[in-house]
Parts: sequence; structure tokens; C-alpha cells
Amino acid sequence: MKNSRIQESFVRRRLAEAEALCRENGASFTSLRREVFELLLRKAGPAKAYDLQADMIATGHRAAPTTVYRALDFLTEQGLVHRVNALNAFVVCSGDFRHRQHAPLMLACSTCEKSTEIADPDVGEYIRRALAPTGFHFQGSAVEIRGVCESCRIAEK
Repeated sequence: MKNSRIQESFVRRRLAEAEALCRENGASFTSLRREVFELLLRKAGPAKAYDLQADMIATGHRAAPTTVYRALDFLTEQGLVHRVNALNAFVVCSGDFRHRQHAPLMLACSTCEKSTEIADPDVGEYIRRALAPTGFHFQGSAVEIRGVCESCRIAEK
């Protein structure tokens, strides 16, 4: 019971932070966007857009896939959510939403399809410095590494 209270407290806090950020940015945190964000929060890990759509239908809301994708695009633009291309999924930013310029390092497990975000601003800065001699401009998007997480590696032994 204590874990569910902590979970609810966490969800309420992150929703309030997201709503405040959108208000500060002059962006509309509509009820649909809020619902998609809350569903993603409750997943506590990566989720595919179609899984979120199924969750919405299960709660009695009808939403087309394009509607869910538009909400996810908005949440990504606001820095609330990251797209994990390696998993074709989305995950809530684990860091401070106000640090929109960070370039998270996303670790994607190819076995269990979970992801871990390393929100270290030095990662993006290191990549920018390493790329400088090439003339390639790093735009601060997530950097993904696909591999096998520790839990799956241990389970394989």
C-alpha cells in the first residue's frame, strides 16, 4: 500500500511539474496531452504509441493513433518525453524538465526493452567537442546505445 501512495505522489508531482512547464512556455497542456503523459508516467518505462492508445481505449477514451502521436510529439517538443528510436517507444524524461538542452544518453536493452536515461549535461558537451573537428553540428537530441542491461545479462547466465 505504501508503494502505491509513493507512486501516486510521484505521478501527481510530475504532472504538476509538466503542467507548470507548459504554462511557463505558453504551451497548452490539454486534457488529452495530460492523459497521454500520465499513462506514460504510470508505465514507469518505455511505451509504444499503440500501447498508450490501447490504454486510453481501456479507460473509455477513443483516440486515433495519429492523435496519440501528436500528443507524444508535443510532449517531446516540451522536453517532457524522449523518443527511444532503438525501441520505437517513448519514455518520460527522468531529469528536470527545465533542462531542455541536455542530451540524454539512452541505454536501451534489446532483451527486455527497458531503457535507462543518463541525464548528464557533460555527455552532450563531450559529443559536441568530439564532433567539432568534423564540422558536424550536434543538435542536442538523445544519444542511444542498444545493448543488454545488467538484469538480463545475469538472467542469461
